[in-house]
Amino acid sequence: MPKRIITIKQSQLLVKKFAERNKWPDLPNVDKFDHLHEELIEMSQHLRYKSEKERKVFVKQNKEIFIDGIGDLFFGLCRLANQLGVDIAQAFNLVKDEIFRKYNYKNIEINKSKKLKNNY
Repeated sequence: MPKRIITIKQSQLLVKKFAERNKWPDLPNVDKFDHLHEELIEMSQHLRYKSEKERKVFVKQNKEIFIDGIGDLFFGLCRLANQLGVDIAQAFNLVKDEIFRKYNYKNIEINKSKKLKNNY
């Protein structure tokens, strides 16, 4: 069984090596933005025009659609980040801190990170 990816950094590196092996250049590419947009639209179409209750039921009954979609999005995001020379973990931490500061959730972050560490 292949080694499981457990960190964002490992994911981004795996996608980089995959692209290199396939001789795909890591150059900024508008098509990757379009690809991510298409993936989001594909998932959102399953929930469009449904009530909250219908959306909850659909997601519960069709979880595999969203697991696949999120996986595709994350793989594509890793590819886009590599093309732009962006470290996803660093970018996440930057915006996370800005968002938490904006909405004053510093204590929640500390409590959640302690729980996360205890769960792994």
